[in-house]
Amino acid sequence: MNAEMNRLRQNPLVPKYQFLRVVPENVIQIVSHNTESIRKHITTIVSDQVFSSSHNVTLQESWAIDNESYNIPDFEEISRNRLMGRPRAFGTINFCKLNIEARIVDRIEIEKGNSNNHVEISGFKLYNRLTIINVYNNPSSSLELLKETLLEVKDYIDESENILILGDFNHELKLGNQLESFMLGTFGTSLFSRRESTTNTRTVIDGVFGRIDDYNVEVFIYESYASHHKPLVIRVHEL
Repeated sequence: MNAEMNRLRQNPLVPKYQFLRVVPENVIQIVSHNTESIRKHITTIVSDQVFSSSHNVTLQESWAIDNESYNIPDFEEISRNRLMGRPRAFGTINFCKLNIEARIVDRIEIEKGNSNNHVEISGFKLYNRLTIINVYNNPSSSLELLKETLLEVKDYIDESENILILGDFNHELKLGNQLESFMLGTFGTSLFSRRESTTNTRTVIDGVFGRIDDYNVEVFIYESYASHHKPLVIRVHEL
């Protein structure tokens, strides 16, 4: 027993995701997560050190409604899709750290479809150098509706040399998929996230596309108890 205790003292356990809790000065850290209701999981989000260490938290399937506010300490809500009436599987919502809120410009929100088939997009520009687009495509929506909705923000996207289009696309991002071809042909973006499952049904539907000239980008799959989706943690390194 003493030998084992000495071994543990000499070789302390390091949490797997400890490195995501400390963000280097030259890095912008963004969490993208289908939270399956911010109303239900706000406590889990608030207590998660990876979320709280990040600069931006972008959530999909938020279930957020127009007359409710959601408090994440040290963060400011900067944009969301507005849902009137009862909560349902709908929408995106974005938060940023209070110390960079003043650097957020030109926010956008758009919704397309009906109660059964719908796509929601919200976005913002950080430092006027990086555009972030947050997408939630509901599982019943066609690829065509998703494309149509993305095309409605093409002019907004094309204003920036550096863009990230992230979220829950609800279309399999397997090699050679049609969505990836559309994103490359329309926006010049590549898939930055790995083709690994982020759901308990083993699907690869959460992703990060990007076109980046001024930064290096890393994407990590994280673990969370807030929903059946695993968050994606994006690190944007200044060159």
